[in-house]
Amino acid sequence: MSTLKVNNIEPYSGTNVGVTGSLTLSDTLTFTPISTPTVAEGGMFYSSSGEFYIESASSWTQIVSAVPRSTNPTSYTTLVQQTYPQAVDAQYFGEYAKNYIATNFGYSADNIVLANSICSDDVNGPIYINIPNIGQTQASNNEMLGPFFAGGLAGYPHTGRLALAAWASHATTETNGALFLINMPHIGITQNATRVANNDNVGRMQRRGKPDVGIDNDFTCGAVYYAYAQASTNILGLSVPPTASQYTDNFQWYTLTNILYPFSASFTGSYSQNMIKATEYIRSASLAWVTGPNGISNPLSFITNDYDIFYCNGTFINTDDGYNSYVQINSFQKFRSGSNPQWTDLTADFTGSLI
Repeated sequence: MSTLKVNNIEPYSGTNVGVTGSLTLSDTLTFTPISTPTVAEGGMFYSSSGEFYIESASSWTQIVSAVPRSTNPTSYTTLVQQTYPQAVDAQYFGEYAKNYIATNFGYSADNIVLANSICSDDVNGPIYINIPNIGQTQASNNEMLGPFFAGGLAGYPHTGRLALAAWASHATTETNGALFLINMPHIGITQNATRVANNDNVGRMQRRGKPDVGIDNDFTCGAVYYAYAQASTNILGLSVPPTASQYTDNFQWYTLTNILYPFSASFTGSYSQNMIKATEYIRSASLAWVTGPNGISNPLSFITNDYDIFYCNGTFINTDDGYNSYVQINSFQKFRSGSNPQWTDLTADFTGSLI
């Protein structure tokens, strides 16, 4: 029996599973019923369509249905690549990153502690194989350990050096494991025809339970919008440049506004144009912080153990509910911490076969 694969998750397979199975239609699992199970009763099995079955003495019973996650139509990919020409399917990126690290550095996915510094927006939650939730973070990440939550609004690493030190301390020392930090702001791109026709579709996405057109076609990322609006038009009527003490209980908003304030004069375009600019400024600031003197390579060398720390910086691109997300990669580097700390830029090699 060949391996059956669902959403790039490999279930157990082989003749010793106790069933001879095959797939005839996209949503149909056929099998030879078993009279003497060779796995424990209650064992689980997935069809390629994402259906979830449980074994009884002589049959398989579907118990949960998953949200279909088929490949996006080419038209959606083309639309996304009009703004982000190097964007790739996020699920594919996750698989590719795991294989790249394993092939070139010998770390299996289950020996890597992942940290996500992506916006805390609910649409950036994980994709669950058997639960119809709204998250768009690729299931291909799930094989890695974690994730550690290292980000905040707009994906900036607001949790700081203390969080990075805590994350690094969780590395699998008994198996000489690695660390992997994915750091991306996010931006929505809707395929709503009216928005596309008006060149107003970037920085928006169709969220579940919201109208298809209108003010509820949500800002994504909303934090980026309010940060650039504050930086450029001072919607709060506060002192400029921004002063942290005036953002009571809103320090992350202050941080984003402070990043964007030097560029405030540039936000003169349409909503979508401003969102693209602001997202890029925040992405660049995140990269500078992580790789600069205050990030994982800070001069205090607080990560004293010898670890390979992989760092990926780019943009996470949300789509309308029910579609797959995309990522565009700007930087992929490796930092060797400990006794001889140094960065190695792997961007060209990593992206060479990714795109």
